[in-house]
Formats: sequence, structure tokens, C-alpha cells
Amino acid sequence: FHMGSSCYVWNPLAERRMALGHNEQGKPNAARNSNSTDVARYGAAGGLLTTPSDYARFLIEVIKPRHADAFHLNHDSLAEMLRTQIKVSEGPGYSVFWGLGWRIARSRLGEVIGHGGENPGFQSISEVSLTKRSGFVVMTNGQNGATLIDKLCPSLAERLYALA
Repeated sequence: FHMGSSCYVWNPLAERRMALGHNEQGKPNAARNSNSTDVARYGAAGGLLTTPSDYARFLIEVIKPRHADAFHLNHDSLAEMLRTQIKVSEGPGYSVFWGLGWRIARSRLGEVIGHGGENPGFQSISEVSLTKRSGFVVMTNGQNGATLIDKLCPSLAERLYALA
């Protein structure tokens, strides 16, 4: 997917490009250098080291898949990954479900998929509309980043999907 700034195991490239996380007081955390044992144990719970641009490349592959091959999902696998599996919540005008690795939300804006993450000193969220083929990625390197995400993303989604 041309994600040249992404990896699971810490390496010199990651070290040069990786931002340090910051705690609640804004002080830098020590670098966390993952190794292959860490990835084997914890990789599914947030082991991807990536940039917003690289993660956007991954999302583009999800919303506009290329031909299936050894590196790209086929149509059936992608459809299963994005199928609602478990209902999480429902309110006036919206429903939220879990798919396979995705939060799937249905509202007056249509259906969007998203995924968030949190590690000490880092917060992130991504969201895309499959029908409008648009979305966003927000990554912070501060433990308080969720405050920014909570304030920024609802209006960003509203504007982005209304214009798309």
C-alpha cells in the first residue's frame, strides 16, 4: 500500500520519524521500542507504528479497493470485515455496531466506519464514509489528545460528509 513509514517492530526509520508521546502534564514519555516478542504478544492491541498519511493510504485501500491479490483483500473478505457483527448502541437517529476491527455507525450522514487507538501518550481516530469515499485521520502525541478528538471530529465529520 506504499506505507513506507509504517512498521510493527521498532527500527531506525521508526526512531527517526516517531514522535514522542506526552503525559497529561505535557512532559515527554520515554520512547517505547517494540521488539518481535512484543508484537507477537500485543500487536493486535495497537502494535502498528504509522503516520497519518500512511494510515490514510490503508483507508483508501478499504474504501476503494484494488484488484485482489496476495496483498489486497478480495471482495468477500472486505465485505465480511465491514459487515455489522454486534450492536453496541442506539439513539435518536443513530446506531453503532462493531464489525471485524471497525466501529460502524449509521446516522443521517449515512454509514461510516472508524477505528481509534490509545497508547500511553498517544490518541488517534479515523473515520471514512464508504459511499462518499471520504474520511479523515487524526493522531495526537499527547495523553490529553482525546479532548482534541472529542471537540474536533464531530464537526469535521459533519462538514466532510455534507460536502462530499
